[in-house]
Amino acid sequence: MTAITSRASLFAVSVLALAACGGADSSEGNQTSGTTEPAAVTEMTLGSDDAPVTVTEYASWTCPACLQFQNDVVDQMKEEYVSTGKVKFVFREFPTPPQEISVAGFAIARCAGEDKYFDVLEELFSRQTAILSLARQGGQVKQALQQVAANHGITDPAEFDACLQNSDLRRAIAASVDAGIEDGVEATPTVLLNGETLPGYDWRRWDGMKAVLDEALGEDAPAAPEPVVEQTPTEDSEGESDNTDPIEAESGEPAPE
Repeated sequence: MTAITSRASLFAVSVLALAACGGADSSEGNQTSGTTEPAAVTEMTLGSDDAPVTVTEYASWTCPACLQFQNDVVDQMKEEYVSTGKVKFVFREFPTPPQEISVAGFAIARCAGEDKYFDVLEELFSRQTAILSLARQGGQVKQALQQVAANHGITDPAEFDACLQNSDLRRAIAASVDAGIEDGVEATPTVLLNGETLPGYDWRRWDGMKAVLDEALGEDAPAAPEPVVEQTPTEDSEGESDNTDPIEAESGEPAPE
């Protein structure tokens, strides 16, 4: 897990560095475009509001432990529980170092729109290793983030810069961090089940999370799949296909038509 050591350093650094990453004039900081305002005030969720179980994850796309959880658990949970209406999934941003890059990525996801947020998030996670490597080497991180943005409809460089400078987006991400502080988040990922923080680490593996979800769902848990029974070949078939023509099998020649 990535530990969070200081709330002040978490957001003071990320907000100041966000401007440098964007490269836009500081006078744009209070501008709000019509496309970003709705995303800034909307919590990011997947699944039915009527789902019996709500899973809330505080995470950062720059956090390696969050990448592992995304790949090993979240994708499976979406497929088996969220898409079937059994779980509502809530994702709350909790930026981790390098904060300026983490915040910039989250801002891009929100600028892309609510319907594209999780698509952007998936791509950010998939590019985590490459982007963090660029950051360590002093490479072109901004260009990498611009490519992610362009892949989801933000193709104008001026729109990209305005997105990173948008004060409403920064406040929205700050609100997510504040909620995490109130929920006692000290490391990422942190996961809550119906508002209660999951203890231990078993839930970071799919079998552990599945067990937690099934216990919470009770009778509503998905039915276990039927076991697959393999047919054993008969002795006289010696493993040959039932579709083999008996004449061809005996003579070695094609059967007459």
